[in-house]
Amino acid sequence: MNKKLIYWAAGLSAGAVFAHAIDLQEHLAEWWGYSTFYAVVASFQFFYGIGLLLQPWKYDESGGIRPNADSYGRPYYIPGIILAGGSAGLYVLTRLMGLPMLSPAAAAAPVTLLGLIPAVENLALLAVLITLYSRCKA
Repeated sequence: MNKKLIYWAAGLSAGAVFAHAIDLQEHLAEWWGYSTFYAVVASFQFFYGIGLLLQPWKYDESGGIRPNADSYGRPYYIPGIILAGGSAGLYVLTRLMGLPMLSPAAAAAPVTLLGLIPAVENLALLAVLITLYSRCKA
């Protein structure tokens, strides 16, 4: 079952990359800082998705598959949980009050379908990663 969830997480991470890329123009029109942030987040999510597909925690030092490989995945899920949760939280924050302390585009951003897609994908990714994390034995 964890294998399917890992593939879901990798797919959601890739989907968020494409959603961020499509939404990049909208944020570039607002302020260059937003588009730079989106590009950095999309880059991380792209490589994170590849890492999930490769599952490096499954292999021991000799390259063989560990007998209890799923229990080693826990540290690999934490960065994704932080990023997906942070992205979703930042989406809510920028729609409610904007970011007056960080940008000249301080007003609250409107909720658009294009902007909502990466937020929904990040929430789904967060749920899948938390599930994977909780299934790993400490």
